[in-house]
Amino acid sequence: MFGLLRIIRAIAGLLFCLQIIGLLPVITWLQDVSAVDGKMLAFLGFKVFLALFFGAIFFGMRSLINWLHIKKDGAPHPALASKKFAL
Repeated sequence: MFGLLRIIRAIAGLLFCLQIIGLLPVITWLQDVSAVDGKMLAFLGFKVFLALFFGAIFFGMRSLINWLHIKKDGAPHPALASKKFAL
């Protein structure tokens, strides 16, 4: 069960990183602010929403896995207890 939860957490973390990388073109918009249109702002809003969504899943799954591991074994999951970004 923990393996499946960790796989789901890894996929959510990967999608979170991809959304953050997808936001990098926004930096180029600062060169010509007048060229920013509604589609670009919709793109930005959608990417930010997805990044927040997948980030919440990624960091929330850490708490869930640790809680389930404490309930089962009495201690936090060894791989997740020390680092926030460990899978």
